[in-house]
Amino acid sequence: MEYRFKSLTIFEFQQRFSNEDSCYEYLSELKWGNGFVCPQCGHTHYCRGKRKHDRQCTSCHRISSPTSGTLFHKVKFSILKAFYIVYYVSTSKKGISSTELSRKLELRQKTCWLFKKKVMKAMESSGNNKMDGNIEVV
Repeated sequence: MEYRFKSLTIFEFQQRFSNEDSCYEYLSELKWGNGFVCPQCGHTHYCRGKRKHDRQCTSCHRISSPTSGTLFHKVKFSILKAFYIVYYVSTSKKGISSTELSRKLELRQKTCWLFKKKVMKAMESSGNNKMDGNIEVV
């Protein structure tokens, strides 16, 4: 799944992702924009799951989350803060340290370091890792 934050200014980003609900809506649209397909049985009909953005297959009853199969799966902190980490990592020309992320987002430095590492690995595997100049690795 590819996330496209690079062309947004910080103001556009803040407007587009103003709360957690907008993040889940974005992921839902990316994941199921062309229709729902159950990952377990392939059925295409669903009903609402336990949480607002989850989808439950009407055939096998498996619940799918918009975050499953993404780098946001099982994140233990706010998905909005996770989106900000992705934004800062993907838009900072010279890189951003986990210490700076920690300060900006009021998260533990180690939490930021681990998630930043996950984001950078996802960027590398997607082929969208064209970096030049001074790159900070923390």
